[in-house]
Amino acid sequence: MSVLGKTRLISAIEQTDPKARLVVTPLLNRTQIGEASIDIRLGNDFVVTRRGNLASIDPASSDPRSIRYNSRHYSNFGAKFFLHPNELVLGSTLEYIKLPQNLAGWVTSRSRWGRVGLVIATATAIQPGFAGTITLELVNLGEVPLVLYPGLLVAQIILSDCEGAAAYGGTFAQQVDPGHGNISADAEMKFWTGEGLRQP
Repeated sequence: MSVLGKTRLISAIEQTDPKARLVVTPLLNRTQIGEASIDIRLGNDFVVTRRGNLASIDPASSDPRSIRYNSRHYSNFGAKFFLHPNELVLGSTLEYIKLPQNLAGWVTSRSRWGRVGLVIATATAIQPGFAGTITLELVNLGEVPLVLYPGLLVAQIILSDCEGAAAYGGTFAQQVDPGHGNISADAEMKFWTGEGLRQP
């Protein structure tokens, strides 16, 4: 597996063949393309987890409250968004990303943000052929609230060559806002939670 450096990243973005082109739009500043990564910006949409009377989130449970424990927020450019200590908020990238089928990637924190306690992704893989905005799982590991602004460069994407991949067609294909996952949707869920072993 070889990581794409700056020359390869630029070449992938400038590809004339749409099937082979790496799409990162809007790319507001070419300086976002670094030595071996592309810096990406925080978007305007957020999903905030609410505290409530839900004892737990159990993938084996069909409690309808488990899908209503979050709320959506839109922050304008220039507006402050407060991320409190130990809080989980889903955000999305400002950029729409489309990977060709020969590239895979992962998203990581930028070190300047990591050093003040911001984690931007707990599920970091980007599958070949993925198209959409990247959902960021924002967590503040620090002791005081972090103030975030839409448009700030909070994360980076690192890309590598990938051979023999099938194009991504999963749940989050073509997403354009932070989507909340359904952990109960895994095909093997009934087996691993004991549902398949219980008698009716």
